[in-house]
Amino acid sequence: MSRLPRVAGEGRGRSIALVAVLALGQAGAAGMAAFATRDVFAAFRDDAVSLPVLALAMVAAAGLAIALFRVFERVVAERVGQNYAASLRLKLFAHLTEMSARDVADRRSGGLAMRFVGDLAAVRGWVSLGIARLISASIVLPAATAVLFLLDPRLGVAAAVPIAVGLAVMALAGPRLGPAHKRLRARRARLAADMSERIPHAPELRLLGRIRTEKAHLLRRTEKLIASALARARGAALLRAVPDAVSGIAAASLFAAALTLGVAAPEAAGAMAAVGLIIQPMRDLAGVWDRHRAWVAARDKCDALLAAPTLKRRHKAARKPLADAPQPLRFTGVSAGALKDVEIEAPARRKIAIVGGNGAGKSTLLSLAAGLEQPEKGKVSLGGRAPSSLSAAERRRMIALVGTRSPILAGSLRRALTMGSAEQLGDDAVAAKAEAFGLGDVMERLGGLDGRLAEGGRNLSAGEIRRVLLTRAALSGSRLMLLDEPDDALDVDGPALVERLVRKCDATTLMITHNLALARRMDEIWFVEDGRVVEVGPPEEVFSGSGPAARFFAPRWAA
Repeated sequence: MSRLPRVAGEGRGRSIALVAVLALGQAGAAGMAAFATRDVFAAFRDDAVSLPVLALAMVAAAGLAIALFRVFERVVAERVGQNYAASLRLKLFAHLTEMSARDVADRRSGGLAMRFVGDLAAVRGWVSLGIARLISASIVLPAATAVLFLLDPRLGVAAAVPIAVGLAVMALAGPRLGPAHKRLRARRARLAADMSERIPHAPELRLLGRIRTEKAHLLRRTEKLIASALARARGAALLRAVPDAVSGIAAASLFAAALTLGVAAPEAAGAMAAVGLIIQPMRDLAGVWDRHRAWVAARDKCDALLAAPTLKRRHKAARKPLADAPQPLRFTGVSAGALKDVEIEAPARRKIAIVGGNGAGKSTLLSLAAGLEQPEKGKVSLGGRAPSSLSAAERRRMIALVGTRSPILAGSLRRALTMGSAEQLGDDAVAAKAEAFGLGDVMERLGGLDGRLAEGGRNLSAGEIRRVLLTRAALSGSRLMLLDEPDDALDVDGPALVERLVRKCDATTLMITHNLALARRMDEIWFVEDGRVVEVGPPEEVFSGSGPAARFFAPRWAA
């Protein structure tokens, strides 16, 4: 069962019904045009002195009506397509926010971008240009064919046979576009992933002498993409050529039947008008096949993303309200990633430094505490609640995370500083806190809190980005502070800023650090080695003893 939103859901069904009504209007206008054309040609036969004004007016009115109906149909269909794409976009984004940080990080950003750009464009195209035109063609084609038989059954048979053969050819050829679309989509995704990976690092790739190598790689990807695009274009072009071929064959068949059977010229002319009105819906159907194959490829990828596992959350009714105060944080038999059977508790308001070697599992501890991941075994609880079960309001109020990949979105400095704050803060308070964390020069350079930050804070230095994140944490007023190497990239006053942040709040604090001077100022040390917390205690005991932490740091002290 598809996990995508229903195309007819959220009120879109009414708009789709309106498309069908507009198609009925086109079919009625087409029939009127065919009969009016017959009456005009009848005037030639009757040597009428006066113009067939009514018939001529009906031909003109039918053409105008068909044009107006098609315009309104396209507008309504586009609105349906855009609405559906927006609905799917939001569902995909919401699903990503519910996935674990590890699962999201394992996916290439370019591939994810394809979901939100290329795949959604194919989805919109199918709904607005595929489904709508399929509905229209399904109504106009039978109606125009019925008009043919009403004018003269013999002419109807003569024209209907090649038209039916053409439709059969399209039905057989259309599915063959599927593999071509899948190959094209896959190669677009690979190229998009490669480009999104390399673009941010382009200047440094030049310094590494990689430009020629990377260009050759991208050229190979591009050539494969072009080959797939041409294969799809050939298939689509052949499919779209069928109605043009059918129109000529149907016209010749109709004329031959009229001449052979002695059908009057007015009926033949009316039948030709009906055939002409049939060809456009057939062209639409050719496009429908192309768009449907693109939709199938995009749908499968979007559905696969929506099938990815999400963090488990308890039902709202089963949630115990979390008190607005610092809470103890407990890991009970937790295994996740590098971590194995971790059993430890951080008491409320305790300031804990987590130290250890690279890859030991320190950052995984913070991700579990933040509710960004769930343990493979065991459980994590914050005041008796799983962090992943907290509501959005509780998360803003309870947890602040300064990570190595914490987001800084393009926008104002104010938004970057107050993102995640549980309360609305005045500019004076925000500016004062930013000044206290060394962002005075940044505010002056950018023009105050309204100054614009680039995507990812690219117009800031690494140290300035860290100061923004520390200020954000200080403004959050959170009850659980999770800091992953918060003094990284800061200058000499960095440790003092971090200590000020930690000591001026009463939050339970877990801080990963390689700065021993900073670690010594915390209440407790957790030393992590090979996925286990192997030593716990006050800094003076841990670092002055003969345990694993002292042995780990002994070479540094000797240096």
